[in-house]
Amino acid sequence: MTKFSPTDEPPTDEPHVGGSRRHFLKLASAASLASAWGLGAVAEAAAGDAASGAKMATTRPPSSPNVAPQGSVPGRNIAINGVNYHVGEQGAGDKVVVLLHGMPDTSSVWRFQIPALAKAGYRVIVPDLLGYGETDKPADVSRYQGEKLIADALTMLDTLQLSKVDLVGHDWGGFLSWELALAVPDRVRRHVVISTGHPDGFSDWIANPNTVKENWYMYLNTQDKAAELYAADDGAALKNVLLPTHPEVDEVWSRMKEPAAMTGMLNWDKANQVAALYLAEATRQGSPRMCHVPTLGLWSSGDTYMWEGQMTESANRMSAPWRYHRIENASHWAMLDQPERVTEHMLDWLSEA
Repeated sequence: MTKFSPTDEPPTDEPHVGGSRRHFLKLASAASLASAWGLGAVAEAAAGDAASGAKMATTRPPSSPNVAPQGSVPGRNIAINGVNYHVGEQGAGDKVVVLLHGMPDTSSVWRFQIPALAKAGYRVIVPDLLGYGETDKPADVSRYQGEKLIADALTMLDTLQLSKVDLVGHDWGGFLSWELALAVPDRVRRHVVISTGHPDGFSDWIANPNTVKENWYMYLNTQDKAAELYAADDGAALKNVLLPTHPEVDEVWSRMKEPAAMTGMLNWDKANQVAALYLAEATRQGSPRMCHVPTLGLWSSGDTYMWEGQMTESANRMSAPWRYHRIENASHWAMLDQPERVTEHMLDWLSEA
């Protein structure tokens, strides 16, 4: 079990530096020469690129005293479909909200939202998803296939005897929250998704080479040498090429330096390759899947992994109420960079009947 060092205040004095994935071709060319040029030079080039971006302003409130930046939300281990999931839990009540994190985080990425939700009367369920935190990290790539992860989420709800919940997802957790809202709308009362638009929107973008390039990181993560690249030179490529805008990248590296954790992170992209996602949507038969669960979409102006259109055009696949808010001065990790604003939107949406 991870040891917790309770904290009342997260670090706030060091705003992180924004970076642009549109410069990836330059960085990728440098990375391809790493063996001859030296990974230190790759890191130097990437760091220079990141330094040219605008600094993101952060407005972080005190975090929960029970959740440290490094670690997982306190909870218990639950056997789910042959693996052990760590499921954090705080608060109590009949209202239940489930928070699903994405790459490369753990349940603690929600530590600024948890206290406000608990205070509002929610029982807050916060799992470490497969491959992260205190949850098992199987080496078998196939165990991370989307349909198996969705089955895990449903089994978790059944095991906890949760018939209907509010659902919040970010990044890969947003993919899961969308798929649950689409597949079992009777189990989801209201839905909040950060960064990730309706999954069927991939087919809208495949004809545009510029938007395909936006997913460069999903391609890079499937390469045989990705783990070795990210681990070299004390994580230089992971920190300066893959995750230059993460507000807590040093904390991420402190976890990802463990081989099993690195494997778990990369297996999400290896098991759900972006080309296969494009193909599935391009060859989908029948009418587009419509979402029947009221959904709030949040996208941040400094997101260097997902673009705004894939979120806003989710409205075209909604048959239930839809609302969109753009979060300014925040990276892909808006819940860390602008936690009060994200929490306000979240509570406002979830409080509606």
